[in-house]
Amino acid sequence: MKRRLLFLALAGQLQLGLADTLPGEVVARIGQVAVVPADARRVPGQAGAWRPARSQSQVLERIQALEGRRTPPCTDVQVVETRQAAPDLFEGSPRVTHHVLDRWTVRACGTVRQYDAWYRFEKGSSSLVVIDNAGADFQAQLDAPYRRLRALATERAAADKTGLTPWINLPVPAGFVPALNESGPQGWRVEFVPRGQTEDEWLELISVQGLPRRAAPGQALTLLEGMQETRASRCGIPAGPVELRLPGHSVPQGQVVQTYLICPRVLDTNYAELSLVKAIEGPDWLYVVQRTWRLPASSAERVQADSHKARAQAEAFLAEVRLCHPVTDAGTCPAAFPR
Repeated sequence: MKRRLLFLALAGQLQLGLADTLPGEVVARIGQVAVVPADARRVPGQAGAWRPARSQSQVLERIQALEGRRTPPCTDVQVVETRQAAPDLFEGSPRVTHHVLDRWTVRACGTVRQYDAWYRFEKGSSSLVVIDNAGADFQAQLDAPYRRLRALATERAAADKTGLTPWINLPVPAGFVPALNESGPQGWRVEFVPRGQTEDEWLELISVQGLPRRAAPGQALTLLEGMQETRASRCGIPAGPVELRLPGHSVPQGQVVQTYLICPRVLDTNYAELSLVKAIEGPDWLYVVQRTWRLPASSAERVQADSHKARAQAEAFLAEVRLCHPVTDAGTCPAAFPR
């Protein structure tokens, strides 16, 4: 009887500690961690868009191995969905450790199951643990970082149901790498350039940023009209139009607008700069996404004529940029930007 009471007391302590913070803990905000687009897609969902192909394969192989140990063994494993289950978590003592939690939903021999992929990154080393959700509570009792990640995942799942913290689909092409990421009280910004180019020396650039929302309507339109006016005054050409786009319906959002910025010669340089910009009034941020490219300086007519291919690529890219409800509309965001 004493042993049973001791066990129950211990279980109660473990349960109370489920949401305990870690020493030196930092829960990352959107835009605070540099994320690298996948070099190839092996599985659907966020892992397929934002985890290296080798990592995707490792997780799948471990899931297949776990399914193979069942009675009877299962060899037919299909990945249904992958998603970032919790925000990135940093543990600061005794040395900085970066924790990441993805959740994989699979159909194994006709049965739907979930697995957690827990990544742990430290200077000079990293590890991956794949955990069947059926035994996740026991694993969480043993590992404080995993326990904390699970608590954060529960908080995120509750927030996701509201639709007030939507996903933004950002299908950054393979071969692009992070050039800048920053996050603070006035918003966040992330930039990507092709591998081999830098934040200062680039020919192509993809950027996404979140600006604080204002209560008054028309924030997106005002911003892009201001960008056109600034570009016109600096580059000596008339301001171009700002066009309305149809907003989505799965999350609360205001206007969606898009514009094409042209500068035949950037001041004090020998190159032209052209950008296609899309702004979306989300429930949490004003999302601004642009794809920009540079060409040798010339007349406005010439640089536009030389930009047909680049503009077509930018149009196709921005056509896929949208806000999605993380629960009811996740399938329309196959490359949801990690947050």
